[in-house]
Amino acid sequence: MVEEAVRRVDIIRAYSDGSFERMQDEMLEERNLTLELDGLEEASAILTPGHEKEWALGHLACRRMILSIKDVAGVAVEPGRVRVVRKVAREGIPLKTRVLHTASARMVEGTQVRENWPDALPVEWSLPFETLRAAIAELAEAPLFRRTGSVHVAVLGSVSGHTRFRVEDVGRHNAVDKAVGWALLEGIDLTCCYLAVSGRLPADMVYKAIGARIPLLASVSAATAGGVDAALAGGITLIGFAREGRMNVYAYPERILGYPKS
Repeated sequence: MVEEAVRRVDIIRAYSDGSFERMQDEMLEERNLTLELDGLEEASAILTPGHEKEWALGHLACRRMILSIKDVAGVAVEPGRVRVVRKVAREGIPLKTRVLHTASARMVEGTQVRENWPDALPVEWSLPFETLRAAIAELAEAPLFRRTGSVHVAVLGSVSGHTRFRVEDVGRHNAVDKAVGWALLEGIDLTCCYLAVSGRLPADMVYKAIGARIPLLASVSAATAGGVDAALAGGITLIGFAREGRMNVYAYPERILGYPKS
C-alpha cells in the first residue's frame, strides 16, 4: 500500500555554496476518485492511493448520509471510482461543490450543517494527557510522511485503548474520512473514540467530528475561531498546538483527565 503511493523521481539538489547534485527523491502519488452514491455521482476528490472504500464510507458518514454500516447495501471499488448503494437514503449535509479540493476549508455550508446537526455530544469519559500526547507523537512516525513529507495524518484511538488506526492522505479531510470509514467497517463506536490529526482545525474539520460523533479532536496545528464555535455548539473537545508537552484546549476540557470540576 505504501509503495503504491510513492514514486521515485530524478531531481537536481542545489546548495548554498553554488554546487549541484543529481539524486533521486521519493514523491507522493495522487489519484482522482469519484464517489457514486445510489447510481449518481456524489463527489470527486484527489486522494493518495489506498483505503478508497474507507474514504467513501467515512465521507458519507461525516455528512450524515449514512449513520452506520447497516445503512449500506454494498460498496464496489473500481479504478477511479467507488460505488456505494444504500439501504436507507438520507439527505444528510449537501456539499457546496462536488469537486473536493485538498486545501478547501468550506466544503459544506455552515447553515446546512446546523440544520442537520445531531444533539451536542455529552461528556461521558476523559483521557489522560499522556494518551493524547502519544497519539500526537504517532503522527510524525507515519511512513508516508517520513518518506515524502507531503501527507496529512490521522490517528484514531478508543478510550479503552483497544482501537488504534493510523492513515495518511494528501488531503486532511480525506485522512479523517478514511479513519471514520475504517471504524464503520470495524463496527467501532466512534462516541468512545478520539482523533488526532496533523492539519489545522477550521469549522469544516470540526463538522466532520460532529457528523461522525467523535467527541475529541486534537491537532499539532492551530484551530480557527470558527472551529472553536463549531466545537462549543457540537459538544466536541477541541485541542490545538498539541506539542512540546502542552496543548491548547478550546472547548470541553472536561474530557482531559484531571481537569478540575467546577
